[in-house]
Amino acid sequence: MNEYIIDSYKKSMNELRFSEIQKEDLVRKLNEAGNVKNVVRMKKKLSVKKIAFLTAACLAVLAGCGVAVGKATGVVTSFSPDTFLSKTSDFSRLEKLESRVGIDVVAVETFSNGYKFDSMDIQDWNLVDDGDKTVGRFKELRIEYACDNKPNIIVNMESALINGHIDDDPSFALRANEMRTVEGVNVYYNCDEYLGLPVSKDIFPTEEELTREETDDHFFISYGSDERETTYVSSAVFEVADVHYCIMTFDENITSDELFGMAEEIIKAR
Repeated sequence: MNEYIIDSYKKSMNELRFSEIQKEDLVRKLNEAGNVKNVVRMKKKLSVKKIAFLTAACLAVLAGCGVAVGKATGVVTSFSPDTFLSKTSDFSRLEKLESRVGIDVVAVETFSNGYKFDSMDIQDWNLVDDGDKTVGRFKELRIEYACDNKPNIIVNMESALINGHIDDDPSFALRANEMRTVEGVNVYYNCDEYLGLPVSKDIFPTEEELTREETDDHFFISYGSDERETTYVSSAVFEVADVHYCIMTFDENITSDELFGMAEEIIKAR
């Protein structure tokens, strides 16, 4: 994005009284959006075959919007002031963010494995059809946790009333690497592998990788990385009181026991 356009955006943001940090964050995300469109496309309800940014990986795991909105085949980030103005490192603001998303969540400030609350914000998403036409919208509350010398863990929360109930879809259990029940709540664990490829005519997946993408529910090919790379996404998904919870991390060394343990702490905090 050229400097003139960036300067125009900043002048517009001045009128809306964005902070300097928020303005720089917005410009960064607008630049990202200009390079690769952040679309999660659903080939099946739980099998995403192309994903632009790995930050959308949790939606790839859930992908429940296809249950509630039959015409929806994908989700795309929707840049709005709410996304940037909502970011906070003050855990006491949780109730305000809940009201803006329209959900009542259970949140843990500190987990027994050492992960502590770092920040939270609201993400806006549009449901789109095959022609990228918007057929619905929803908001998501995201809480990020940090632990010394470990990758961060994110807990994404969204309304099951909008995006469909997890246990109404048998494919969650069929796809999961492992499932456990905690106080009557089914928790589904997945470890997914993403092959990241640049958008380039000279770099493309092999025939074996394309075949694996079609046959392996835990292997995805994503486009938009700087180079060919492999990333692992571990997640634990469950539903409590009409809210989807997705605990996810890019730490390939984290165990299923650890994620199940964090899910159990949230469930028992009800």
